[in-house]
Amino acid sequence: MGKQPNAPAPSQMRVMSYNVNFGIAGDPSTIEAIASAKPDIVLLQETNEAWQFAIATRLGEDYPYRQFADPIGWPAGGMGLLSRYPIVTIETLPPPTGALFFAWRIVLDTKLGRVQLLDVHLRPPMSNNGSWVVGYWSTRDDRLREVEYHHAALDPKLPTIIAGDFNEEGDGKAIAFLRDHGFGDAIATFAGTTRTWEWPVGGITLRFQLDHILHDDRFVPVRAAVVEAGRSDHKPVWADFERMDP
Repeated sequence: MGKQPNAPAPSQMRVMSYNVNFGIAGDPSTIEAIASAKPDIVLLQETNEAWQFAIATRLGEDYPYRQFADPIGWPAGGMGLLSRYPIVTIETLPPPTGALFFAWRIVLDTKLGRVQLLDVHLRPPMSNNGSWVVGYWSTRDDRLREVEYHHAALDPKLPTIIAGDFNEEGDGKAIAFLRDHGFGDAIATFAGTTRTWEWPVGGITLRFQLDHILHDDRFVPVRAAVVEAGRSDHKPVWADFERMDP
């Protein structure tokens, strides 16, 4: 697992995003990958009832504020939240046309004040016929429309973090839209082009940087990392934030 990070400083808040993979629900090493990073807030994708039970059993004492939603239609569409801070609201944002999974708009009362988080799982880069080669290019506009739709639901008055499985790298259209609207990518800033996802296809293994933690200018990222642990096809990513002085 490598060297485990120190806990965030008192003035900082650590946010993690992790697609845990619905197909390995309950895997202990994947849960330990969460615990090892000592996050304050964890945004999860691909959860289900089995994941909810396993995570609550192992991490429930550390995260008294938890919420899970089962997948709708697609088995990979579940969402989860682990938080050390009280939940104010969680709003389910339904998938727009061309999307597969819903998103969550979350408001928490944290030590950095009231903050807004958007947990996303955008359309995979796979065509309707199951081709990754075709889908890599043909689904870029779908993810852009998803992000435009979800971005419109955000409260502009609240400091905002958008994180999850974007299913595209930093040059994708969804990331570009958010960058144009003032969001920075903490993982890209501190971890560079470290791959966060891998999957064997035939005789090769696809490797991409699909998981991101973006923030508006009311947050200052101070460090971030990709955790080399767990059995999911995705790796957990985390970032420490401070609040920009008003």
